[in-house]
Amino acid sequence: MAIKKMDIITKTPEECSSSELSEFYALVLKGGEVVAEGLHDRIRRAEKLIFVKDKECIGIGAIKQPYDSYKNKVFKKSGVPNLTNEHIFELGWILSQRKGVGNIIMQSIVSAIGNSSCFATTRENNGAMHHLFGKYGFVDAGEKFKSDNGKYSLVLYVYKP
Repeated sequence: MAIKKMDIITKTPEECSSSELSEFYALVLKGGEVVAEGLHDRIRRAEKLIFVKDKECIGIGAIKQPYDSYKNKVFKKSGVPNLTNEHIFELGWILSQRKGVGNIIMQSIVSAIGNSSCFATTRENNGAMHHLFGKYGFVDAGEKFKSDNGKYSLVLYVYKP
């Protein structure tokens, strides 16, 4: 059986068509982890958006440019405010609709980040993301902390190439 090649597309939001931005927005919301309010603006503010396509989009991810107030809050809540300024970007909005696509998204993100540092958060019980972060050189930092979006805790991961 031949392995089908997937298309991996990395673009700035400005390079995306309105239909690509709408598709990205819909998939982020489908993941159920993000508040819809202000999401369009946060997507447009991203450094890079990643799409993994077969016949349709089967995975997304982003290198986000977080607002300083948000970044400061995350690092403070995790107990490591001294690390805030060391991490420029935030990795996020990772959604994989097929086994193995998470690896493709992470490879694309790490490649696109280059020599920049970043951070990410994930639910304390999201074993798949903990595994992927570890596999791609992210390390957990600080203490788990309560999410503003629900009754669960988050873990902060940081990456410095």
